[in-house]
Amino acid sequence: MPNPPSAADTKLSISGIAKRYGPTAALEPTTLDVRRGEFLTLLGPSGSGKTTLLMMIAGLVEPSAGRILLEGEDITERPAYRRDIGLVFQNYALFPHLTVAENIAFPLEMRHMPRPEMTRAVTEALELVRLPHLGQRYPRELSGGQQQRVAFARAIVFKPALVLMDEPLGALDKKLREELKLELRKLHRELGATIVYVTHDQDEAMLLSDRICLMANARVAQVDAPTDLYNRPRSRFAAEFIGESNIAHGVLEQSDETWRVALDGGPRLACAAPTARPAGPVSVLIRPERIRLAKAGPGFPAEVETVLDLGGIRRFALRTPGGLGFDVVELGSATAGLAVGDQVRCEVAAADVVPLNEGAPS
Repeated sequence: MPNPPSAADTKLSISGIAKRYGPTAALEPTTLDVRRGEFLTLLGPSGSGKTTLLMMIAGLVEPSAGRILLEGEDITERPAYRRDIGLVFQNYALFPHLTVAENIAFPLEMRHMPRPEMTRAVTEALELVRLPHLGQRYPRELSGGQQQRVAFARAIVFKPALVLMDEPLGALDKKLREELKLELRKLHRELGATIVYVTHDQDEAMLLSDRICLMANARVAQVDAPTDLYNRPRSRFAAEFIGESNIAHGVLEQSDETWRVALDGGPRLACAAPTARPAGPVSVLIRPERIRLAKAGPGFPAEVETVLDLGGIRRFALRTPGGLGFDVVELGSATAGLAVGDQVRCEVAAADVVPLNEGAPS
């Protein structure tokens, strides 16, 4: 697990922030620090509390409890227009009667920036989002992707302390989303801005983020770097929400420094050391691509029940003699000869058998 940021490295500090609507909790008390220059994504299903948290940071929703500090200053009760925060929404929120350049200049006009400085800042922002030739067009004359670039330029033109983005790619088609994801990643690196980004798309979060704050049931489930969240999820919810998963049940055992799990209806496997649980009943995660198949050799036995050939990828459904099922994804041609009914050996490294804490936050 990454070390928490020091006070000097912390751009945004959220302490015990919560929101209730009568008896309903939109967000349970939440504590979270965002590092300076970090791209942190709030990821989770609908109703997990991610947008509520973002809107409280922005000052558009009043918290029921807790404090929000930006650059060490308490902004909990500060109005939204005085928070030095740039906002990008899914629906662009551009002024239809203003040109692209005028839309981008709007936050600078509200800050009474001198006209020569404003012109220079707008030109730089248009160059940054690769739209230098469209400054005199109106939003209706732009594509969806171009409008979203303008919205991003408007959010960063005044060099805010923090940029918040609420599902900014959600209204775009798949091809355009893929293109803008790569552009966002490049822009973040060029600017060094601190960005808090909301999405329910796990692929988006994995590609863009320095860290992901995974949320469920109005609580934080886990905060980690994308690779750590994928490889070492701490709960069944995290394991199933991020990527594909085989979840098996068994009994966790320890002998000296070695941990093993005896799977119900399956083999006894060496496993990774658990993060926060003693020996006893357990669920474990094994990613489908981490199981290696062969017709003979080490590993546990299984029978091939189905085969799907997807070009460079082959997907298998396997069943052990004890009735335990596994999905396996294989790349390349190592398994080209396997067919339904074949007996195989399955090998998986101890580091890829990950004990889980049960459930999601509740």
